[in-house]
Amino acid sequence: MRGDGRQLVIDTGQEPEADGLDVHPDREAEVEDEASTEAPTVESIIGVVRPIGGDGAPSSTPTGQEQIVDGFSDCPRRRLRKRLHAMKRDADGLFLTLTYHETDPTPEECKADLDRFWKRLERKFSGISTIWKMEPQDRGVPHFHLILYGQSFIGAPLLSKIWHEVTDETSHQHRKSGVDVEERSVNEDGKLQAYMAGYMAETYDKWPGAEPGDPWAETGRWWGCKGRKNLPWAEWDDSRIYLEQHEAQAIIRQLLTEWEVDLPDRVVPPSLCICTRGDPQDWIDEHLPV
Repeated sequence: MRGDGRQLVIDTGQEPEADGLDVHPDREAEVEDEASTEAPTVESIIGVVRPIGGDGAPSSTPTGQEQIVDGFSDCPRRRLRKRLHAMKRDADGLFLTLTYHETDPTPEECKADLDRFWKRLERKFSGISTIWKMEPQDRGVPHFHLILYGQSFIGAPLLSKIWHEVTDETSHQHRKSGVDVEERSVNEDGKLQAYMAGYMAETYDKWPGAEPGDPWAETGRWWGCKGRKNLPWAEWDDSRIYLEQHEAQAIIRQLLTEWEVDLPDRVVPPSLCICTRGDPQDWIDEHLPV
């Protein structure tokens, strides 16, 4: 498990038999079916709570024509939530919102604005990183939410000035308040992760109001990371909790039944990555018979 984050993995040591199934509970904890990329080991044969994917760093994501995105569905929402809860709960950070006031950018233009904004921040503040999320405003124009790691304070006037300069906005109002820095948003026990999760409850099959041929009919990615190498990943703990394989399978089956996940008969995912609301050890003490 990630003791400094909010993740643990229940693994049966089996080969994947349910690839492509989108498994999760619709509640505070997130469960996602994920097959281990590690070679089978003696330990994995008996079933174990253990990490998946080495240090947890994500693989590269296709861009451009290789990945056409037209909405924000349950699957990317859960991947974003999983990424957030893989971060250290005590990592310094800020919660920012970048807005547009008068302009109505295309998906490509707003992503370019975000990229220029981030490059200017990187030049001023070394070692920073961010997880960002795009959302529609009421008038259909995008805005961005960011968890910015590596700084516990950056003045809102400076951030607004930079954001204003990289957009096509001309109003004094935007120059003054185009960026909102939430009060008391310094990360404490994962507060930023939980706070940003509050903005992810709603999913979108398509951009609100977008019709075929509209620039927003293909939105591109709704979330991502910048300064990836500096993200404060919580390390996987070395300690492992060993279970008999049938015990691990029974626990997974019980959780999926409790969370009312609809799976084909006799199909049990070989592993579940669980993002807990509180300390993962508390979750283990409550749910695992060990």
